[in-house]
Formats: sequence, structure tokens, C-alpha cells
Amino acid sequence: MSSPNIWVAAADNKINIVKQYIASGNFSANSPDPNGYTPMHAAASYGNIELFRYLVSVGGNVNIQDSDGDTPLHHVETVEAAKALINEFKVNYKVKNNDGYTAGQYQEEEQEFPELAQYLLSVEKNGPEFVLQQDQQKQTAQKEGEMTLPSGEEIKYVMSEDAGDDAMLTDDLRAKRAELEKIFGDSIPEEEKNAKLRQYVLGVVSDNLQSLKDDDDDEAQNSKRRK
Repeated sequence: MSSPNIWVAAADNKINIVKQYIASGNFSANSPDPNGYTPMHAAASYGNIELFRYLVSVGGNVNIQDSDGDTPLHHVETVEAAKALINEFKVNYKVKNNDGYTAGQYQEEEQEFPELAQYLLSVEKNGPEFVLQQDQQKQTAQKEGEMTLPSGEEIKYVMSEDAGDDAMLTDDLRAKRAELEKIFGDSIPEEEKNAKLRQYVLGVVSDNLQSLKDDDDDEAQNSKRRK
């Protein structure tokens, strides 16, 4: 076994090595190190969800606490990992550590992953089913919805999954589409994403208005020549 111990192997997402440690009979998914840190904590902390899934299948306790009272959910560092633990593995998001903090309160106190803290606190306040429904509605809204420009004007926008033949797009349109996809794909707070999207739309509107003006100028010049 190349990894020095099962906890490092779990952190490094070396599933086969973790399986070897467990198969030896000397370790389990819940084996603690001197600080009570288990393979369950390590897998959750590093977002190794496939490994976490395996550990659960061999008896891993999804709510196990280390010597600080932290559960695997306290240790996650991404919204994606938190969603997996809450929605798939049904962890208890209300468990408090030795300082009296839930996972959401702990992340809020640490101020290292603000979007993660926001998600966890929302789950604690509204419940995971409500938050999951909100996420699904947001995904739909990203494809078709409304946006208010700084001027107060509301615009509707649609993102089509069938954008046609990419080879037929101009370089400018291809760049614009890539920019828009990046905005929606970025893991950033919703307010920042909306601000970027508004800026993008304003840029597109400005470009289109300039293009229309140029076309009108060209038409005026052609009209003068015809006279």
C-alpha cells in the first residue's frame, strides 16, 4: 500500500487502497485517527463522493463525529459535495459540534466558503426538499426567464439547447455563447452571477444597437448614391 494510512488514501481518493485497508480487517470506514478523523470525514472533505458512497456501503456512519464534534458535513468544502451528502446520503444537517455550531453555522463562522455557508444555512432554515426545488427552478430560469436591466427595463431571454451547427456560427457569436455558458457554469454567488449576466446582456444590446446604427448609416449612404 503506497499511502501511509487509510485517512490519507481517502483524502487522495485512492479507492482501491482504501478497499485494501478495509479488507485487511484492521480498519473500517469509521476508524478514527488520534483526532477522531475518519475516512468518512476525509472523503467528504475532499469531495470524493464515489469513495464516500463505497464507505457508506461497508458500514460508514454518515453522521460520525470527530473529537471536535464535526460530522463529515462540517468538513465539506464545496456546494456540490454538501448537496450529495444531504440529498443522497440524508445526513443530519442539524448536528452541532463541540462549539455548538451546525455545519452551516460553522461555515458561516469560518468565512472561507461563503456560497457553501449560504447553501447550508438555507437548508437548515427551509429544508433540503425546498432548496432542491429552488435549484431546479433556477436551472429552468437559466434557459428561459426575465431579467431587469439597471434602467429598470425588463427583458426576456431564452437559452436554447439546440444551438444548431457550431461550425456555422461566426467567431463573434461563438465567443458570446462561450462567455454566457461560462457565466452560468461558474460556481459563484447568485448576486455576482446576476451582475455578470446583466453586464453581458447590456454589452450584447449595445453591440446590436451599434450594428443597427451602422446598417442605417450604410443604407443612407446608398440612398444618396442612388439619387
